[in-house]
Amino acid sequence: MYQLFYPKRDTTLYEQYKTKNTGIDPILELTKIASGSPANGIIALNTYNTRILIDFGDQITTISASVSSGDIGANSKFYLNLRAIDSADIPITYSLEAYAVSQSWVNGTGNEADIPITTNGASWQYRTSEAVGTEWLTSGYANGSTGSSGVTTVGGGTWYTGSGASQSFNYQTPDIRMDVTNIVREWISGSFVNNGFIIKRPVAEESSADPYGSLKFFGKDTHTIYVPRLEAAWDNTNLSGTASFTEISSDTYVLNFKNIRNEYQADGRAKFRVAVRPEYPTKAYVTSSWYLTDNRLPTSSFYSIKDTVTNETIIPYDTDATRISCDSNGNYIDLRLNAFQPDRYYKFALKVERDGGNEIQIHDDGFYFKVAK
Repeated sequence: MYQLFYPKRDTTLYEQYKTKNTGIDPILELTKIASGSPANGIIALNTYNTRILIDFGDQITTISASVSSGDIGANSKFYLNLRAIDSADIPITYSLEAYAVSQSWVNGTGNEADIPITTNGASWQYRTSEAVGTEWLTSGYANGSTGSSGVTTVGGGTWYTGSGASQSFNYQTPDIRMDVTNIVREWISGSFVNNGFIIKRPVAEESSADPYGSLKFFGKDTHTIYVPRLEAAWDNTNLSGTASFTEISSDTYVLNFKNIRNEYQADGRAKFRVAVRPEYPTKAYVTSSWYLTDNRLPTSSFYSIKDTVTNETIIPYDTDATRISCDSNGNYIDLRLNAFQPDRYYKFALKVERDGGNEIQIHDDGFYFKVAK
């Protein structure tokens, strides 16, 4: 099962412009740039970092309550997702890190292009606004937290060191899908106060004299479907009915969603029934549809969901969280529709694995549905 959550606020902290706030800018930046000026005929370069703050606010309270009630699995994994809009001059191999922010901050109403700059929210130097007493700590950190390390200009947030997360990139898209399970569990347990995530480069890269290029991501205020999100994924598979059905043995078979509707409400929950039959059934006299016979998919069958316009994967294949269930009525997919952006069309893709995953079949045959407000 998947449940998606969306941020309440986000902003970029710019080391080069230490009082600048960009709390409502549609773009989040993670850059390491070089800037300099001529001195005695020599260009003296300084490098500047940016960091990202992103907070899911009371969504974390909702997650905590849902875990306590059993509505979200206690074994859930949590993934932080940011979709890249642009990248330039980045190395082939690099890493990004995320930590739990250890001080409160204010989002602000600034944009990156504001002239003069907006200073009424979080910036590299300040947590709330450009005022004495609201600076980020640069020493005397709370127990288990730190900040400022690896940069020329002190500031840039503070964070708990105990439960960090990271993602490595090697010849791949710069989209972030980072396992932040340990951080979310610290929030759920009450060990950390929830002030959101800080996303940054490792200390070795931030402190290096070398530039590491620019990464730009869609933020909360983007007017696209690429809003950052936090995924909760857990195994709620029900295979209680497998013994009542015969696993489809033919390599050529037809899948059908028996009860799929054109439209679903965004605050609802739906159980999509999946039927399967041989593509070329043995000729026989029958009094009901082949889809009503006792065939089922292998237990190693999974689903994924994509946006039909952009082909963006909203829910990826997952060997635990998207396994197709089977009860006494056959195969089904249980879906929480409040995970989706409303007034958009989506489609299922099904993956069937056999022989320990050595044989894989993908079915992407136009199983469409719309989520409405």
